[in-house]
Amino acid sequence: MQPRTIVVLGATGHQGSGVVECLLREPGLETCLVRAVTRDIKSPAARQLLQDYQTPDGRLSLVTGDVYDPESLQNAFSGAYGVFAVTSERGPKRIDTEDDMKHELQAGLNIISAAKLCEIQHFVFSSLPNMKQVTGGRFEKLFHMDHKYIIEQWAKRDLAAVTCLIPGYSIPRQSNFLHATNVYVNYLTGFFLTNLNWPQYCRRENGIVRFCPPLPGDKSVQWLDPVYDMGIFAARAFALGVSKTKNKNYVVAAPKMRMQDLATIFTRITGHQAIYSPTTLDEWADTVSEALGPGFKEDIRQMMEWASIMPDDKICYGALDPTEDPSWDDLGLSASSFEDWLKRSGWTGP
Repeated sequence: MQPRTIVVLGATGHQGSGVVECLLREPGLETCLVRAVTRDIKSPAARQLLQDYQTPDGRLSLVTGDVYDPESLQNAFSGAYGVFAVTSERGPKRIDTEDDMKHELQAGLNIISAAKLCEIQHFVFSSLPNMKQVTGGRFEKLFHMDHKYIIEQWAKRDLAAVTCLIPGYSIPRQSNFLHATNVYVNYLTGFFLTNLNWPQYCRRENGIVRFCPPLPGDKSVQWLDPVYDMGIFAARAFALGVSKTKNKNYVVAAPKMRMQDLATIFTRITGHQAIYSPTTLDEWADTVSEALGPGFKEDIRQMMEWASIMPDDKICYGALDPTEDPSWDDLGLSASSFEDWLKRSGWTGP
């Protein structure tokens, strides 16, 4: 039997690289071929991916592809069994107006069209909830969230089998903030633990680590490791296959923890002094919009405003009751805690 090929979009980004690694070591996928898609297969990040994860039997390959180039996607998906797809609110140019954020919808259409044309049998998508519905219409400019939900609905309408993973909130890697990159990034449901490298979340001031998202210290949120957690969830979904995971949505986020506990846990694990002292919502929105563009400012502001008041008895950014998430029952998986991540990463502050 011909080995199945799984295509991974955004392969040099946090989520994509984690999916590549985990697909290559997931039990049940030992003969699976992994086709990693990136805009530049000769980039340092692409070469590093191949160096880090290539198997002795050469199951990992690199292929050129761009979500804004439908023909390149068709070439990348040709002959494949599955696709892991992720779209980014950060487009090929600066977000000067809110209308500029519609580029993500076009990228989603391109991906779905290519998957349909190439008869992809299992489509795993990094999605987000319908935030207009979740917030009762109060926050109508959470474009980066709602666009992913719209793309999810298109995929479920047009493709044979779709599994969605709902990950945590993220901002582009700091080193790539100000220019176009191969990194596809996502936003939502708790926070990506890797965000703690960025000054919006964490700073070192006078030798003390200051955790500083603009949320009350007693507010509980969900965190995850976008590399490890998204990787293991996607790989398990592909390994179990469409009979188990078709049309299912899985929340990739650890149990909630209070924001102020970041400092306490960090000090206990690392021995370094830390405090929790949030910035203002205005400072948060200004810093992010300066990097990504003014068209993103109200979106990112509304996201944090909702995060500060979202219901504590709900998960997935207030979208679901905990009993509605089948992740543990179906996949036997849960996302990383902050303590897990600190021990695995060796992180000792920004």
